[in-house]
Order: sequence, then structure tokens, then C-alpha cells
Amino acid sequence: MSGLLIHLRAAPTLLRIGFAEMVAYRAEVAVWILTATLPLVMLALWSAAADGGTLGSFSQDDFVRYFAVILVVRQVTSAWLVWELNYNVRTGALSPMLLRPLNPLWWNLAETVGALPLRIIVLSPILAVLIWWKPQIALLPSAATFFLGCVSVFLAFVLAWLVQAVFGMLAFWYEQSVGLYNLWFVAVALLGGYVIPMDLLPSSIVPLARVLPFHSALGAPVEVWLDATPDPCRTLALQAVWVAVTATAAWFMWGRGLRRYGAVGA
Repeated sequence: MSGLLIHLRAAPTLLRIGFAEMVAYRAEVAVWILTATLPLVMLALWSAAADGGTLGSFSQDDFVRYFAVILVVRQVTSAWLVWELNYNVRTGALSPMLLRPLNPLWWNLAETVGALPLRIIVLSPILAVLIWWKPQIALLPSAATFFLGCVSVFLAFVLAWLVQAVFGMLAFWYEQSVGLYNLWFVAVALLGGYVIPMDLLPSSIVPLARVLPFHSALGAPVEVWLDATPDPCRTLALQAVWVAVTATAAWFMWGRGLRRYGAVGA
């Protein structure tokens, strides 16, 4: 408990440092954000396919609105912990970090959260162009939907960050864990709503896809924001369950991984 209090007291300072680092490397961050624009590609493809008609329950405007929200959710919930942790473990750069009074994972979390304002600044012109092109896609959710959407996005961010922590910690046992994380991302793309809306998947796999963590990490907050889920509270509860499961796995792997890391003299 005392360790948690120390981390919480240090959180404001860590966030200021994280934001300062992101501002210092703003050009690199901007390029990184602009390279993660697959939703814009899918927006163009699906809206063209629905030109003059509908696909399932989606009209052209629905596709534009859906992938615009996907773009925002993807950007505000993405992280880079898996690459950073994998590198630090393989090169031994983690060793001096462990001498600090704070868990090194908290430093990455502070950097990730500190980058959010810059991400929003870079995204704003893109969203402005989309709304100029299709004014009818402008989203004005109710107060309840807005609140539930914010909670869902927060849970998706925590889940995505914890998943990257788990895959990054695999570097304690394997030479390269990023390749395994890429398999996770493929599953998120196919079953999490990243490249195809959940409602357009074969009906036989939709019930299973909705309870898997891939949907909770990306598609769930999009559906909550768009008020497209019949039971948003159930969606949030499922996200919270996956957060708890992943946090437990990360806590277990971190303790075991550090013992293995020290045993080999890193």
C-alpha cells in the first residue's frame, strides 16, 4: 500500500515529465500518429463500397462516422510499451531503471498519458476535414452516452497498455516478443472492429467475438460512443473483467520475469 501511495504522489511529476518529453520529440510523435491511419484507408474502402446503398445496416455516412471514431479511439488508447520493454530487457537497459525508487513501467505509463494532448492536436485537423466533407457525421452524444463512452475508452486504454506489458514481459523468456504481439494486433484488426465493423462479421462468430478481449480493447468503446450496443453496462463490465485478468497476468509475469532477469546477470 505504501508503494502505491508513493507512485500516486509521484504521478503529477511523472505526467509533467512525460508531456515534456513528448513535446521535445513532437515531430517523431506526429509522424508516428500519422502512420497509424489505417482507419482512414478502411473508411475510404467501405464508404466507396456503400456508395448509393447500404451494406448490412451501414450506410456510407455510418461507415464514415464509425471509422472516424475508430481513428480517435485507436490513437488515444495506443501505447508503445511492448517495443520499449522488449528492447530494455534484451539490451540490459532495464537494469539501471530498476535502481530507481519507482517501477519503470510507471515511467512508460506517464509518457503514454503525457502524449495524449499532442495526439489530440494532430488528430484535430483530420477530424475537421472529415466533418467538412460529411457534416452529418458530427457526433453529439447524450450525457449518459458521453459518460459511458469515456469510461469505456479509459478501460480500453488500460487493457491495451496491460496487454502490451504482458507481451513485453515475454522478453524475459524469449528473444523477441514483438512478433507475438503482432499476432494479437492481427486479431484486434479482424475481431475487434478495426478493419471491419462487428455487425458485418459472419453472424456465427459475432457472439464469441464480442466476449473476447480483442473487442474490449478497441471495438467496445466505439460501439458505446456510437450508442450501437444494446447493453453498454454489460460491455463495460466485460472490459473491466479483461482488465482485471490482464493486470493479474502482468503482476505475476513481472515478479517471475525479474527473478529470471537477475538470474542471468543482466
